[in-house]
Amino acid sequence: MIRDCLLALGLVLTNATQFRMPGAPLGPGELFLCAWIALALAYEWRRHGPPLNGALSRLLIFWFVFAFAQSVGWFVGLLTEQFRDTASAVHTTIAYALVATMSCLIVVQPETLRRLRRVTWFTTVVGSASMAVLVAGAYGLVPLPEIEPWEWHRLRGWSENSNQLALFCAVLVLLSLHLAETAEKAVESLAALVCAVPFFIAGVLTKSDSFNLFMLIGVPAYLGFKLWIWLFSIESGLTFRTAFASLMFFAVPAMLASAAPFAPAVIDHSLKETSAMMEKNNQAENRFKLWREALTIGIEANMLGLGPGPHLVHKQWKRPPPDKFEAHNTLLDLFTQGGIVASLSFLWLIATAFFVACRAGLIALTILPLSLFVFSNFHFIARHPIFWFSVAFCLAAGEGIRRMSSRCERSG
Repeated sequence: MIRDCLLALGLVLTNATQFRMPGAPLGPGELFLCAWIALALAYEWRRHGPPLNGALSRLLIFWFVFAFAQSVGWFVGLLTEQFRDTASAVHTTIAYALVATMSCLIVVQPETLRRLRRVTWFTTVVGSASMAVLVAGAYGLVPLPEIEPWEWHRLRGWSENSNQLALFCAVLVLLSLHLAETAEKAVESLAALVCAVPFFIAGVLTKSDSFNLFMLIGVPAYLGFKLWIWLFSIESGLTFRTAFASLMFFAVPAMLASAAPFAPAVIDHSLKETSAMMEKNNQAENRFKLWREALTIGIEANMLGLGPGPHLVHKQWKRPPPDKFEAHNTLLDLFTQGGIVASLSFLWLIATAFFVACRAGLIALTILPLSLFVFSNFHFIARHPIFWFSVAFCLAAGEGIRRMSSRCERSG
């Protein structure tokens, strides 16, 4: 129980980057995660090593390939780069070591599914309460000393920027939905849905384009998967869920057909809104410049990368050496670090988590990797512990459901 609480607090507080002491290498969230890792390693040492399972095997394959790609990139960077942002490279290396250890330990704990579910409940409840206090404090209803919750007109909470909070909220919305749809009691399902509300509100208030895209893609995908499963469920007899799904199956095409005359106006309005959003502060132009530079750097490094850390220099607000910048695109940032191998390994891991959760019929966890991929196109998320907890959860939950199904078939 203590270890589960430490992991949950670590996941919540790693998002609270405003709580870090100036110049300190680790914040309170990282300290909680380090304490959890120490206890987990001590436990695994006492039981003489963890058993190998499908989730652990996939993570070990990924981290071995990823570490090899980063090491090759590091040697290439030492030979070719004119100057290196050593401080950022060390920070990135430490972050990779932390999340690699955390992700592997998550899936080897005894009774993995039960423990992960308990950690998710702790994280959801504590995080939801903190989001409720945060939103209330942002509007002056609760005092928040020493904290600036707003970044201009965007809610950033206890994070350094709004996009960190948006990623955390998107993940916790889906984890709350997973708890709700897999709850054994109605009161637990209701509690999980209630917990999702503060995350959704805080995510909207961040005004993050990635969070808005997550809602545009994730919510319809979740509803579509849900209706599909209800419609083709193997339950005997006509249930309310099957009847509702059948009704929606015929009603949605009819509603779309009736709305067809308004499609040109809706598309025109959407295009105008998208253009305005991308033109604001030259957002599109700046992103494309960063992405082009990242591609150029990766190709000039013979697609081997330059090692951990940022490698871009021609940003709009350029600073003198040794400061460098990231492309704010996970695939491209990994391309500059570990080359094509690191980028492809990241894609493989996301796809694996998606298919494992999909085969297990876990709808919210199926949408979770898709949402993470959406965020990865506009932010560098490979250092975030909540990302690695999500991937490990998808792999472990899918593996656990598969094992339980196999046992039921053998016993039947």
